[in-house]
Amino acid sequence: MTVKRRAARVAGIAVLALTALTAPARADGSYECFSGERSPAGDAYSLTGWDCVGAGYAQVKVTLRLGPVAGTYVCGYVFSWNGTLSGNVCRL
Repeated sequence: MTVKRRAARVAGIAVLALTALTAPARADGSYECFSGERSPAGDAYSLTGWDCVGAGYAQVKVTLRLGPVAGTYVCGYVFSWNGTLSGNVCRL
């Protein structure tokens, strides 16, 4: 491999690595719930949602449609069972 090719390859890898490090956080799944509630948990929230549909376990976007805490949250991890969702480390 020539010096120019090797340098171009290293530069390309560096650009990809920097792009990955500076990319915004993303949710790996999503749920939509008819209603829910939240409670403070340190600098984040714990969520409970009802009549939820969706998929995912970690870094999940959760949308609560109705109620005083309606909004879209990103949760560190969630557990869903029979339409009820429990989310932890959730932020608006």
